[in-house]
Amino acid sequence: MNAGGRSGIVGWWLSGGRTRLEGRHVLGVEQRQLDSALRAIRVKAWRLHLETPGVVATVPMLRGVWGAALRAESKACYCRLFEGAESARPRYLMRPAPQVAQPAPAVEFLLFPATTNLLDDRDDEEIAWTAWDRACRQGLGPHRHPFRISSVVPLAWDGSALEPARRQPGFVLEDLPWPAGTEETPCRLEFPAPLRLLRQAKLIASPTPADIVLAALHRVCALAGPDTEPLWAARRYWLELGRAVPFEPWQGRRLDLVRYSGSQKAEVELRGVAGSLALPVGPGPLSPLLAAAAWIHIGKGTVMGLGQIKITA
Repeated sequence: MNAGGRSGIVGWWLSGGRTRLEGRHVLGVEQRQLDSALRAIRVKAWRLHLETPGVVATVPMLRGVWGAALRAESKACYCRLFEGAESARPRYLMRPAPQVAQPAPAVEFLLFPATTNLLDDRDDEEIAWTAWDRACRQGLGPHRHPFRISSVVPLAWDGSALEPARRQPGFVLEDLPWPAGTEETPCRLEFPAPLRLLRQAKLIASPTPADIVLAALHRVCALAGPDTEPLWAARRYWLELGRAVPFEPWQGRRLDLVRYSGSQKAEVELRGVAGSLALPVGPGPLSPLLAAAAWIHIGKGTVMGLGQIKITA
């Protein structure tokens, strides 16, 4: 950490999160590292409205049938998207759509291409959609009921719906506007789905901003690639920022889920917590990291929609 320790971090926070140089605001090296990492992550998000006669579809169920179809279509694409290839970080995510999304049921499907070059990722995206069509034919549940995707709606950076289409440019995570007023506006970080953060192999029952910040930084580095080694090396800086932000105690409860694992041929318990953290003076300079985390999720089980942050005023 830079000279000055935590008192320097707190002073930097209260001054608005930027250093002053001859009357101008200048980003510090750690913020530039974060900006570079967020610039390297492109999000392509869609809301899929489904017709699943005879089956109550769940995200793990849809993930399983899509994954099997993707593997049948292309083992190479399956390795890159579903398994994450050499990084072992899957480059997709599925989560339930908000309850207000109609017609129901609906699920949100996100891809994080390995490159921000729109031409380089088009083949994997095309295969991913071919796999969805194959999954529809293969069906859901033990009796393999065919299902249908009635509408594919791309999502903008603010979560708003765009014109239906399977192809879209997506958006990068750098410079996302803060969704709850200004960075100094009181806000709440809500976790409606289980949040699974571990410390020394034990579930963190009452997460703090520091826990969330460290998990978000880890997720960003995993998706942005090997060039983020300096950013992760500076994690103590971000951890101290997380410890400096004022917050009210965690309000929540345990929320455990059980899913069937095809690879283990058994039910697996996913232990987590659901709840919220209130930030009475806002996130300050942590806003870019937290705004990005709302799209990429944090903790264990992100591919199934766990660890989603919803930011409200």
